[in-house]
Amino acid sequence: MNLFQESRCSILGVLLVFLLQGSCADPDVEVHKAVGDSLELIADYPKDGLEVLWKYNDTTFAEYRNDDLQKVKSELLNRSKMNKNNISVTVTDLTLQDSGRFSIVAESKSEQYKSKHFVLHVHDLIREVKIEDSYVWLQSENICMFHLRCVASGDQNLSYSWISPQTQGPQLNINLSLAESATLNCTANNTVSVKYTTKTVVCTDKSEGQQFCVKS
Repeated sequence: MNLFQESRCSILGVLLVFLLQGSCADPDVEVHKAVGDSLELIADYPKDGLEVLWKYNDTTFAEYRNDDLQKVKSELLNRSKMNKNNISVTVTDLTLQDSGRFSIVAESKSEQYKSKHFVLHVHDLIREVKIEDSYVWLQSENICMFHLRCVASGDQNLSYSWISPQTQGPQLNINLSLAESATLNCTANNTVSVKYTTKTVVCTDKSEGQQFCVKS
C-alpha cells in the first residue's frame, strides 16, 4: 500500500513539473521567409527589471540586461541588428542555413515570463519557370501524344499547377489532332514566391516514333 502511494505521488510530481514547464512557453510559431529577408524578434514584455535572452537552436546570440542590449558571440553576430526602443533583435540577410528554432526567454526580478518560440523556414525565391515538351506522332490514330514538364529553378519544395487543362503537378500529357494547337500555362509557387510561363505547342505530322519540340 505504501509502495502504491509513493509511486502515485512520484507520478503526480512528474506531471506537475511537466505542466509547470509547459506553462512557461507559448506554442511554436511557424515563420516562412525568403533568402535575403529579415527576421525581427521583439521582446514585448514589461520593461521594469527585464532580462531577455535571444536564442538560436538553444545557443544565445543576444541579451538584454540593465536596460542595455548586447550581442553574444555566435554565427549570427555580424547579421544581428538591435533596437533598444522596442527591445528587439533583427537577423538580416537570411540564408537557407538560418532555418531553425529561435527563442525569446525573459524574466524580471518578480516574474518568469512565457518564452516565445519561432520555427523559421527560409526558402529560395523562384527564379525561372519553363515548359519542356516532346511528342510522338501516331499515324494510325492521326494524333500527337504530347508529354510536357514544368521546370522551375530556385527552391526545390514547389507546387505546380496548369491552366487549360486545369490540373496539378509538374507533368502534363495531352493529345492533339493534326494541325491542332494548344496554349498551356504553368505556375510554380512556394510560400514566398510565384512565377508562371506560357507555351504553345502544335501537332505536326512526323514519322512514327520521332520526337521533337515545337516552340511558339
